[in-house]
Amino acid sequence: MSSSVHLLTGATSGIGLELAARLLADPACRLVVGARRPEAAVALRALVGPDRLEILPLDLASLASTSAFALSVERHLAGEKLASFAGNAGLQITGPRRLTADGYEETFQANFLGHAVLIERLLPHLAPAAPVVLTASGTHDPADRGARLFGFRGGLFVGADRVARGELDPAASPKQQGMDRYATSKLCAILQVHALARRAATDGPRFIAFDPGLMPGTGLARERSSLERWAWSTVLPVLARAMPGASTAPRSATAYAKILTGRVFPRGTGLHVNFTLAETPSSRDSRREDWQDELFRFAERVALER
Repeated sequence: MSSSVHLLTGATSGIGLELAARLLADPACRLVVGARRPEAAVALRALVGPDRLEILPLDLASLASTSAFALSVERHLAGEKLASFAGNAGLQITGPRRLTADGYEETFQANFLGHAVLIERLLPHLAPAAPVVLTASGTHDPADRGARLFGFRGGLFVGADRVARGELDPAASPKQQGMDRYATSKLCAILQVHALARRAATDGPRFIAFDPGLMPGTGLARERSSLERWAWSTVLPVLARAMPGASTAPRSATAYAKILTGRVFPRGTGLHVNFTLAETPSSRDSRREDWQDELFRFAERVALER
C-alpha cells in the first residue's frame, strides 16, 4: 500500500489533535508533527504507533528551532514528498509585548513568521499540487461581527518591520494591543497565502487560508487570566452554539482534513475557506498586493538568512 506523508504543526490539542486523528484514520497516512514538547504529546501518541507518527521538536518562536525542524523533516522524508503542509500552531498573548531571542514580537513569530520560514525551506519537498494551508481567523477582519463581539478590531498592518516588532497602536491598552497583535498575525498569514499563490508555478503547491471559526474550549486562551480561561472553557462553548461563525474542533477539523487530502478544492489556490467549506472573501486589507509583496519579501529575507 502506498502512503502519503502530511506535516502538521499545533497537533497536540484542540483542532490540531482532532485534525491529526482524522488524517490518521486513513491507514495510508503518515504524519510528521512539530511540537514544543514532544514528550508531552500523550494524546497524540495514543492515536497510532510510531511507524505512522513522527513527533519532532519545534518552537516556532525560535528561528534556530524552526531551521532545525526543517532539517529533521528533510532527513525523515529521505527523498519522499510531503502530501500536505498544515500550519496550525498559534498562540494569543494579551499581556505586555514579548520579544523572542530573534528580536521579533512573539505572536508574530509563532503564528506567522515561523510558518513562513518553514514553507520557504520545505517547498522543494512538497508534492505537485500539495495543499499548503495556514490557519486563519475572522479576527483579522474589522468587519467580522463575531470577532468584534470579543473585542477584536481587525489586523493592523503598519509595515512589515513595525508589525514584526509588535509596534501597532501604542495608544491602546496592553490587552487591546495583545489582541491586535493576534489579529494582525492572522492577517499576515492570509497576506502570505495570497503572495505565495501569485508566485506559484501552475503545477506547484496550492496555498489556502482556512478559518476554523470561533471555537471556545480550545487551548487558545491559555495566556489569558484564570477567569477568562474558565469562561472560555465552560460558559462560552455553550453560548457559542447560538453564535454565527462559531464551530467546534471536530467539525472544523473534518473540514480541514478534506482540504489537506484534496477532497475539496483540488485545484484551488489563493483561497480563503471557512469551516463550512465555503470560499469566502477575506478582508479588503488582506487583498492588498503591495502589503502582500512587502510581507513576502520580509519573510523571504528572514528565511534566506537562516
